Amino acid sequence: MTSRIALAGWIGSDNLGDELILRSLARRIRARGATPVAISIDPAATSDLHEISTLRHRSPGDTRRLSRSLAGMDGIILSGGLIQNETSPWNLPFHASRVWASRHLPCGTVGLGVGRVTGRWSVAIARRMMCRMNPLVVRDHASADRLVAWGVARVRVGADPVMAEEVPPVAPDDSFCVVLRPPNRRGVRTAAAKAEPPSAVRAAAMASALDAVADDTGLRIRMVAFQAGRDSPVHEAVAEQLRHDAELVNPGLDEVLDEVGRSRLVISMRYHGAIAALLHGRAAVLLDYSPKMASLAAEGGQWAPLITEPDTEPDRLVRASRSALGVASRAGTARDALRARLAENDRALDELIP
Repeated sequence: MTSRIALAGWIGSDNLGDELILRSLARRIRARGATPVAISIDPAATSDLHEISTLRHRSPGDTRRLSRSLAGMDGIILSGGLIQNETSPWNLPFHASRVWASRHLPCGTVGLGVGRVTGRWSVAIARRMMCRMNPLVVRDHASADRLVAWGVARVRVGADPVMAEEVPPVAPDDSFCVVLRPPNRRGVRTAAAKAEPPSAVRAAAMASALDAVADDTGLRIRMVAFQAGRDSPVHEAVAEQLRHDAELVNPGLDEVLDEVGRSRLVISMRYHGAIAALLHGRAAVLLDYSPKMASLAAEGGQWAPLITEPDTEPDRLVRASRSALGVASRAGTARDALRARLAENDRALDELIP
């Protein structure tokens, strides 16, 4: 009988990074002769996009129904940047409710991200969730260090599942790709509810910095959205302030990695914008809005310069872009190192799939 493995993450939103994780894991599960089943906040959209069976779980109120639905599964895998409360205090309780619903199943993680968790109560929730996981494979050393500091044992370091994606060769044109997003802001509302265009001052500051990079490099500006509902308003607000023309791109799941690869340089606030740059071996500057960006930038002997997004003065972003282009070969080194760590992801899948 074919094994059925549930996948839990931020599945069903319009965030292409999370959908790329689902696509990659689903492929690797199918390659092992098992059937992936996605736990989604929008089951219809997920089924249409991925041609995959789904289970609905939009809020903790759905948890008992989810628990009954999981009775037909052989295991559950958590993946993505789930363990953090940077965006909302509801984040950890939401994912903890899924772990509770799967309490009778083998439960593990593959390429999990562990970010900033503040508050003793939140740390206690995160620790309890992670002690339940076996195997426990995270995507970077910083995530492992946080778990070890909380007293969690048996942590192994793999890589983000999207590093397993095979991308076709794409010849870069004379452009640089910009991937912006709203900053994280604490509050009781969800991250999606707090999304709004940047202030005119912030948009003008970013536009000035991007214009300076265009002047210095001679490259055109392309702005690629990874979460159209949140990123596009930011891109539009910044584009209105630019001296240079900018191409605004809202790609689909099948196009987004190659849209990033079309440019010679990538400036990204999005984690999977940087992953796309790595997959294509492109020079990149990462904007440090979250701890995960610093961790990714440090791979492969600091393959990408890292600057704080509020501090993107024109001269600083120009220097960072020059530096990135000067060490572009490090992207290939970092990519190879991360892909080597995918062996740990694969080992976890082999352990979880009967």
